[in-house]
Amino acid sequence: MKKLIIASAILLSGLWIAGDLFAQAPMGRKSNMKLNYRGYMLQNHRWEGGFSLGVANSMTDVASSQAQTQAAMTDVYSRGLSPALSLYTRYRFNDIFAIRANGGAMMIRGNDRWSSDLDVVNRGRSFTNTIFEVSAVGELYMPRKKKNIKSEMSLNKMDLYLFGGISTFYHSPEIKGAVIDEYDRSILEADNIYSNLQVALPLGAGIQWLISNRWILGMDFNFRYTFFDYLDGFRRPYSTRNDFFFTSNIHFGFIIDSQSHRPGNSPASHVFTR
Repeated sequence: MKKLIIASAILLSGLWIAGDLFAQAPMGRKSNMKLNYRGYMLQNHRWEGGFSLGVANSMTDVASSQAQTQAAMTDVYSRGLSPALSLYTRYRFNDIFAIRANGGAMMIRGNDRWSSDLDVVNRGRSFTNTIFEVSAVGELYMPRKKKNIKSEMSLNKMDLYLFGGISTFYHSPEIKGAVIDEYDRSILEADNIYSNLQVALPLGAGIQWLISNRWILGMDFNFRYTFFDYLDGFRRPYSTRNDFFFTSNIHFGFIIDSQSHRPGNSPASHVFTR
């Protein structure tokens, strides 16, 4: 978990630097880029589209740190990181509110061999699960007070936002390992103990930059709260909590259409020098 936090911090720093580099114009030359949509040009509603690349991980009953206990957040292993890919479209009502639809696929996995407890290692359970998900979320952007319009004429403005919504996903875990006991056997042999189609509540936060007049770069952390305990196809008698999964993503987006056509604000009329 510590390694995951450090990797996320390094990634965030890299994105910040990249956004600033994309935004800067060469010294002494004019930039033909339009103003930032948060600053002036694109304050009204518009459509965006793009794709996300990231990593997925999970918190399940596999690879707990101690025998006879469920895995906790401290039992999220960097070795469990697996690829995630999605497409999205966003409708931005204004500077504060937006809605976003996503469709994507990801993999999660776990292995008892990652545990530091010998009893868990000897249990020998592992799984992989490919997830196909569609979701709809609402986004709340942090407001920015504009005291002076000239101070807003910057290309590397940053947006911070929170989001929450609902998702539906299809999953089919592949389970490996010897049968542990009769309780485990009853789950492995059951046909209707859980459904492959499930509902989750995605919750998270994101950050993004407009790196040119149309292109967007960002990242987010998306936690899925589920309502069942079989993401790993595995359950023990002491299990009292559902399984969860989450993703960390980098976004590349394009502003498809903006409705902020106001007199005197034509794209060609707004250039500036640094």
